[in-house]
Amino acid sequence: MLKLPKSEIATKLDAEILSALRKLDTLESDSKEYGEVVDRIAKLHELKTKERPKFVSADTAVTVAANLIGIYWLTTYERERPITSKVINFILKPRS
Repeated sequence: MLKLPKSEIATKLDAEILSALRKLDTLESDSKEYGEVVDRIAKLHELKTKERPKFVSADTAVTVAANLIGIYWLTTYERERPITSKVINFILKPRS
C-alpha cells in the first residue's frame, strides 16, 4: 500500500495521544482524572481519523480502469481497421 508522509497535524496528534496514554499509566482506573484523560484520547483519535486523506473508492477505480482499457483497445483496433462513429458510443461517460 502507498505510504504517504504524515502531515504536521497528524504528527502532533500522535504525540498528544502518546502523551495522554503515558499519563494513563500513572493514574488509577477509578479516578475522575482517568476518565477525563480517556475522553481526551477519544477526541484526539477522532480528530486524527478526520485528518486522513480521502481515497478514491474501488468502484470509481474499476470504472476508470475499464474505460482506459476500452480506449486503448479501440485505438489499437483503429490502427488496423477503419472504425465507425457508432463504436465510440460504447465508452462510458461520467455522470454529473
